[in-house]
Amino acid sequence: MTTWLASLLVVTLIMSISPWQSVASASTTAKTTTAETVTGLQFESSVTPVHVIVDGSSVQMKVLASIKGETSLRDVTGAATWTSSNPSAVTVENGWVKGAGKGTSEITVKYQGFTLKKTVVSEFMYDKLIVRNADSGQEVDASMTTMLGAKHKWKVFANDKSSTTENDVTAEALWSSADANIVDVDKGVLDIKSAGTTKITVKHKGITKTIEVKVEYAYDELKLSPNKLIEFQYGGAEYALTATTEKKGSPTEDVTLKATWTTSDSNIVQVKDGKVKPINVGTATVTVTYLGRSKSVTAVVRPSHHAIRITPDEDQHVMLGDTKGIKLELFAQKDLAAPDNVTALAEWRSDNVMAVTVENGVVQAKAAGTAKVTASYNGLSKSVNVTVYPMIEKLIWTDAKENAKEPFKQELYVEDVKPLPKVQGITFSGDKVDLSNVVTYMSSNPAVLEVEDDKMKAISSGDAQLLVTSNGLALSTDVKVLRKALMLRTDQTDMSIVTGREVALPKTTVVFTNGEELDVTQEIKWETSNNNLLIRDGKMKGLVPSRVTLNGTYSNVKISIKISIEQEVVRFVIEPNPVYVNINKSKSFKVTGVYRDGKKATLTSRIDWKVENESIASLRGSSVKGLALGSTRVIGEYQGNQLVIPVHVKPRLLKLETNASSLKMTVGQTADWKVSAIYDTGEVVDVTSQVKYVPSSSKVKAERGKVTAVTKGSASIKFTFEGKSASMRVSVK
Repeated sequence: MTTWLASLLVVTLIMSISPWQSVASASTTAKTTTAETVTGLQFESSVTPVHVIVDGSSVQMKVLASIKGETSLRDVTGAATWTSSNPSAVTVENGWVKGAGKGTSEITVKYQGFTLKKTVVSEFMYDKLIVRNADSGQEVDASMTTMLGAKHKWKVFANDKSSTTENDVTAEALWSSADANIVDVDKGVLDIKSAGTTKITVKHKGITKTIEVKVEYAYDELKLSPNKLIEFQYGGAEYALTATTEKKGSPTEDVTLKATWTTSDSNIVQVKDGKVKPINVGTATVTVTYLGRSKSVTAVVRPSHHAIRITPDEDQHVMLGDTKGIKLELFAQKDLAAPDNVTALAEWRSDNVMAVTVENGVVQAKAAGTAKVTASYNGLSKSVNVTVYPMIEKLIWTDAKENAKEPFKQELYVEDVKPLPKVQGITFSGDKVDLSNVVTYMSSNPAVLEVEDDKMKAISSGDAQLLVTSNGLALSTDVKVLRKALMLRTDQTDMSIVTGREVALPKTTVVFTNGEELDVTQEIKWETSNNNLLIRDGKMKGLVPSRVTLNGTYSNVKISIKISIEQEVVRFVIEPNPVYVNINKSKSFKVTGVYRDGKKATLTSRIDWKVENESIASLRGSSVKGLALGSTRVIGEYQGNQLVIPVHVKPRLLKLETNASSLKMTVGQTADWKVSAIYDTGEVVDVTSQVKYVPSSSKVKAERGKVTAVTKGSASIKFTFEGKSASMRVSVK
């Protein structure tokens, strides 16, 4: 290009030529081994300094090593270590140097203890960049102002270092905008988007040029006329809007055809060149945009009628082959006038014409499937779903179990309301289809069972049949209506029975919701928790000793009774027997049963006890409490055996007293003794004949009521009675 550039290229070419024919090429570079000895290191080229261009091509600097014992120099460029003293100006990698910025760097290479250095100068290829207007060629100022809507195309030229030659580098340069939302740029072409200020930067070969661009509006205000709500009636004519701009000092400009018009919902209104056309009922926003400014207005499209109604409006169900079809009608309401039948004026359509077709409201079933039938009139629409069922050969109850021993039947209680049982149809191919919505239900006895609104209601107790028909097919089931019970009641919630002994079922009474009671012992459905209890002919029989739950069900209520099946008890042991107890004191008793096999069990808590005279004693569990002096009995029953325990309530013994606390006797002398019991009632009773007495030694001989001195010395006699004791001391001289 220039003398300077030509010189640089010559230097680069010289460096790429090796003056030593014996030096190995880079592709065959060999690495020394630890056994080799390096005797010297040198650059392949003696050119210095080396020149590179910023952002230009890389230049390779090769380094050669002298190896002891070898006649040729070895290329060790790739094995050596390279560094740059100024990486911001020159970078180096494996001997390849590249200009990173304007400046000078000293490149250092090290290999096997040898070091070489060479200066590399990095310079710009061009002096400066000049941005010019593509049309006029005039240089663009460092700061410029433009308006929205303006078009700008720039070119960038690079000036040669040693001449005035300008090189067009528009396509190669890197263009960028500080804010692309204001102005975007692509190879010098400016795309002005919004008002504001940004900077356009162009870079080439390390040189940068920046131009500030300020974007202003081309006018002061955008006006939309009319600037108010636009109202349409469905099917009405289009409406024209006008957009104008105003700028101080300039006349108003009509920009209706220049501006961009948009709608928020093209299904409601469409707009072109300011003309708004109603499409459908609803609301949309119409917006005009011109050179960065926008204005909007709301458009509403109202229906010609207030509302429409399709009848019938519930989901429709039809059997394939039903010649009656379905007749739909559409009514429209306007103001306060009577609704208009617009069936013939409406637009009818089916979203699945394979299954259903519709014309003037008449729906025809064509194939099994579902479809939505829609009627539209003056912007209003109503839909109804239609289901077409295939041809059916047989009807069955959906909840009926296959191969069931008992037929499918229903059971309700008076005043119960339940959904009708579902019905399925069996098609020719054997498929099952739910027909609950298409069949007709009837009751054979409306006084017992009513059918209404897809539900069955139990009116009174009795029997009825629920009948189902569809296209000549029929199906029925028995329905039993029972009185609703409140509860089951029995006096025996826990029972004990003997193995092998047959006993009557526990008497059970049902209480109905109206308060009426009825003995239903024989009508209850009894079940046992296991097979150890046999239920037969209104009686039960225990087979194996165990605990069994007897469950009874009648109508809507249940009851559970605990049954204990035991071996026969052959003997009862009652302790204590009889029971002695003081007033306001308690005493427990225990009953042990001895079974036929010799095993024993405590039965006390299993027996229902009662006191014969509750004024004498009371009973809590197995504890008897004395209430008044006297005697009574505690009576219980177990396995058919009556158990009777005498109960005696007596006063409480306070202490024992002897007729003398001590006696003085001579050998062979005999004396009388007497013991009295003193009770809390104040009563004193002579218990000499009942007490137990024990002498402390053989120095005296004790008999009931008498004591005889045997030998000299001293002794004592201890008396005990009902837990109390007393002593008498005897001295023999």
